[in-house]
Amino acid sequence: MQARAAARDARPKRQAILRIGITGHRRHRLKVPDRILIQRILDVIRLLRRAGKFKSAGDIEIVSALAEGADEIVARAALKLGCRMTAVVPFKPADYTTTFSDKGHKAVFRDLMHGADDRIVLPGSLRDANEAYVAVGLETLNRSDVVLTIWDGAPAQGRGGTPEILQSALERRLPVIWIDATKDRAPRLLQRSARGPCPRLDSTASRAKPFRIGSASEILAPVAKRRALLRPRD
Repeated sequence: MQARAAARDARPKRQAILRIGITGHRRHRLKVPDRILIQRILDVIRLLRRAGKFKSAGDIEIVSALAEGADEIVARAALKLGCRMTAVVPFKPADYTTTFSDKGHKAVFRDLMHGADDRIVLPGSLRDANEAYVAVGLETLNRSDVVLTIWDGAPAQGRGGTPEILQSALERRLPVIWIDATKDRAPRLLQRSARGPCPRLDSTASRAKPFRIGSASEILAPVAKRRALLRPRD
């Protein structure tokens, strides 16, 4: 942990070029082993880096709530590659850790929080946890250019769940890279058309296309355009 913190502190304090928001299920709904999910995550990040021609993994920032399951798995994989990370949690960390079903995740959470480049604690409350989960999901989208999800494809089972956040991502026209939580298959891209009303998530998922270098370049085009507009003029 100390080595990771030293490496983080040694990195130059600069803004990432690409921000990837994370949403997904907790452990009880993940049927694919961690090692396979991690490989899929690494493949996605490397493909985005290649398509964006980023000089280093530090040009990519992960935005995660660091819950057990998808959030934590993506965070661990991204930090392994050298990506930057912003932690956004729904309420006070001491309260948040009481919601973890695996008490061993408390130590993992503390380690990941320590390894984050930025930490944001939202003013949510355990008394209204579902609203807090909605808020943290929407704040994650606010800070993202692209969304990466580990989702089982099932409909929502309550407020603040993965499907609700994914539907909001589609409404904002954020591209969503989908790693299946139930079976090992290549990641797919969920993306609505540039015009017309926002389709339902299940309809978009049924038409998802494989996530490849061409689709990666396509979804990164707006990011490159925004970056060019922000670049200082000579």
